[in-house]
Amino acid sequence: MIKSSKRKNTAPVRERRVAGKGKRGRRPIPMLRQRIIHSATELFGEKGFEQVLTDEVALRAGVGKGSVYRQFGSKEQLYAAAVIEGFRQLRTQIEEALESASSDEERLSTIVRHAMTYFWNRRQFFVLLRDPTRLPHAQEARYRNERGQMARLVSAVLQEAGRAGRMRTDLDFELLAECLLGMMRGVQRYKRDLTRLDDAIRAIVSLFLYGCTRR
Repeated sequence: MIKSSKRKNTAPVRERRVAGKGKRGRRPIPMLRQRIIHSATELFGEKGFEQVLTDEVALRAGVGKGSVYRQFGSKEQLYAAAVIEGFRQLRTQIEEALESASSDEERLSTIVRHAMTYFWNRRQFFVLLRDPTRLPHAQEARYRNERGQMARLVSAVLQEAGRAGRMRTDLDFELLAECLLGMMRGVQRYKRDLTRLDDAIRAIVSLFLYGCTRR
């Protein structure tokens, strides 16, 4: 009696089908998350949070609207990610630039120039940072951590000048760091349309180091 050979091919066929399942579905988009964050940061800076539509972010990033929601869940979480990533990139740029700065004034100018340049044409994006409680709770904690690292970076530059005897040591350097950051926030918020970036940078650094009195 001749046995049927059908069963011999069943297992291999099933294995081939199972193995082929992983090949189905959409192909991953290179740098998807970074592209969405970059586009969102630009739009939030140009128009402000309320005016930006998720469709616009997707269009500028060259992805589907569904990809935005799959990555971030909501526009609020996307905004939070853009804020946090912006601070992280800015801090990295400042740290790298400080390596070639040789004087206290040059170090402070480096910090102020990078921070002011980053936010100069992102005025609406900057204004939203005044109220971090608008961020989802988890992202608010991450934002405060990033901002805290920025303040500590400024404070470390001031402390180094104090230890070297180039700056008064009776000052609270953490408070001084907040003062410098506050000056930058104030100029960004209240600057006139005719205010030039270079003039703003020189004014902030000069006032912070030397005050308003004649030298």
